[in-house]
Amino acid sequence: MAQNIVDKSKEKYHLYEQRHREILDAAISIFNNKGYKAATTASIANAASISEPTLYKHFKNKKYLFIACFHSIVDYLFSENKKIYKQNPDDEISYLQGVIRIYFDFVKEHQDKSMFLVHMLSYKNDPELRAIYHRVVQAHQKHIESVLMKAKEKDKIKTQLDLNFLAAIFASQYYSVVAVKDFVSPKSFRFENFYQFMADLLKITV
Repeated sequence: MAQNIVDKSKEKYHLYEQRHREILDAAISIFNNKGYKAATTASIANAASISEPTLYKHFKNKKYLFIACFHSIVDYLFSENKKIYKQNPDDEISYLQGVIRIYFDFVKEHQDKSMFLVHMLSYKNDPELRAIYHRVVQAHQKHIESVLMKAKEKDKIKTQLDLNFLAAIFASQYYSVVAVKDFVSPKSFRFENFYQFMADLLKITV
């Protein structure tokens, strides 16, 4: 009896999590296609094949849902970054190469989600959204800068450019991948080209 209750609770939780992800996916698509202002919770609920009251059981309002979409994407990217860092804690160049690979693969495989981050730039006039966006980007940039500093100390990069500036350029490579994707041939849209661009800029020696 007790085991049945536990099993039903687990099943209910898994169904809740699955629906939660489905709402996020539907919302990302609707926000991309209609923009934040034109998108409605009713249209998002319809796209997720649920009722609007069910949507509100997961997200209290449209803005909260929009922010949740943003965090779901960056949380995934950051978790992938952490995996690469753990694999290469003392190999800064392999880590930087891995980060660019994450950018490239994500843009190539997740069109809706990759475009959502680009659209996020359009809402920087909203103080709350701007603060959330800046906090995430600056944290990533700060980490990249610390990696560049270690690489510089070990003489793995020879650049004379300011490392804070380079960290910002490196972090913005995500947007470069998104932008370039639609303007080059499939043959030219290759990870190696993006990595070589950064390698030349950093003057990587290894």
